[in-house]
Amino acid sequence: MPKVREERFLRVKLDMVGRCQLKCIMCHFAHPEFVENKTTMGRELLEKVADDLFPRAHDVVLSSSAEPLMAPELPRALELCKEHGVPNFHFSTNGMSLTEKIIDKVIEVEMPLITISIDAGEKEVFERIRTPAKWDRVISRFDLINERKRAHGVDRPEISATSVLMKSSIHTIPTLVRLMHEKGVRYMNFVHMAVIGGMDMEKESLLNEPKLCNDIMREVQAYADSVGMQIVRPIDLPESNADIVDADVPESDEGGGNALMPGEQSQVSVDEYLDHKNREFLLKAKQGKRHNRPCYFPWYYIHVNPEGTVFPCGSWWEHTIFGDFKTQTFEEIWTGPQFTELRRQLFHHELRATCANCAVSNMGRPDVKASFAQRAKFRARARAAAERLSAATARRLTAAVSP
Repeated sequence: MPKVREERFLRVKLDMVGRCQLKCIMCHFAHPEFVENKTTMGRELLEKVADDLFPRAHDVVLSSSAEPLMAPELPRALELCKEHGVPNFHFSTNGMSLTEKIIDKVIEVEMPLITISIDAGEKEVFERIRTPAKWDRVISRFDLINERKRAHGVDRPEISATSVLMKSSIHTIPTLVRLMHEKGVRYMNFVHMAVIGGMDMEKESLLNEPKLCNDIMREVQAYADSVGMQIVRPIDLPESNADIVDADVPESDEGGGNALMPGEQSQVSVDEYLDHKNREFLLKAKQGKRHNRPCYFPWYYIHVNPEGTVFPCGSWWEHTIFGDFKTQTFEEIWTGPQFTELRRQLFHHELRATCANCAVSNMGRPDVKASFAQRAKFRARARAAAERLSAATARRLTAAVSP
C-alpha cells in the first residue's frame, strides 16, 4: 500500500475545460471524429480539488490538453495556488486569448512561469500548423507579458515556450529559438509529435528523418548554451530507424519494442533516460544508478479532467478512469484499485498496451519504434484489456489497500 504522504510530492495537471479555439494539425482537437467535451469545472469542484491536492503539490499545471484561457475559473485557480502555497505553478497557452487582465492576475498571484506553445519560427509554417492562430497576435503576447512585468516592476512570470517537432517545421526551429531569446524566453521544451491514427500525420513524424532532427537539435542546444537559455530536448533518434515510414510503425506486440525501455539501437540506459524524464516532468523521484520501474508517474503525478475524473498521466489513451473527485477523496483515489494495479504492473514490467506504446510527447522513448505507433491502433484494445479487471479482482485490490 502506498503511503499517503503529506509533504509536497505531487505534480498536478488540471484541465478546467475540454476545449480549444484552435485545431492544430497534429492535435486530437483536429481529428475528424473528435467530439468536444463541453464540461466546464465549476468553482465548488475546483476548490474541492485544490483543497485535496494543492497542499501536497510542489508543482501545479493549470492546463494539459486544452486551452486554459477558456476556463472562467482560471483566475480563481491561480488564487488557490497562491493561497495553498504551491511553490511552482503555471499554465501553458496557445496565446491567442492572452490579455493584459489575465497577465496582471498572473503577476498579482506571483505565478513563477508562463508557457506559450509555438511550433515554428516562420509565419507561414506556424499558421499552417496552428489553424486558425495568427503569428502576429501570438508573437505580440511575448511583448505584452514583458510590458506588464516592466509596468509592475517585477521579474516574474518568467517566460517559457514549448514546441512539437515535425518534419515540415524542423528547419525553422533554429530561427524560432533565436526569436524566443530576443523575446525574453528563458526556457524551451521540445517534444516529438505523437501520431494519432486517422489524421494522415504519419508523414510528419521525424522518425523518418532522424539525422536531420538530431543535427538541428544539436545546433539548437549549442546556441541555447551560448546565450544562457535552458532547453529540454528529446534524446537523439537512432538513425537506423529511418527505414520505418508512414503507417508502418509497429506497435509493441508487433515488434516495435517497449516504449518505456531502451531499443536495440539505444545509447541511453534506463536509468539515464528516467533521470532525464523525471527532471523534465518535475517528478520527485530520486536520481540513481538503478531504477526499478520504467515510469514513475503513478507515484508522483495526477491528472484531473474538467468533470473531476482522474487519469494517471497526460497520455492515458485508453481513457479508463482512476477516480472521481466529485465522489471521492484524494486518499481514496490514490490508494484505490486502479492506481494500485498500475503501480504493480510498472514495478513488475507487465505493461498494458497504453504503457508499452507510450507516446513520445509524454514518457515514451524516441529510440523505441513503438512510441511512434498510431495511438488509435491500440487504444480500443488497451481499454478492453483494462476493463477485464474483474469485480472480484477489484475487490481483492481494494481489500489489500484497506486499513
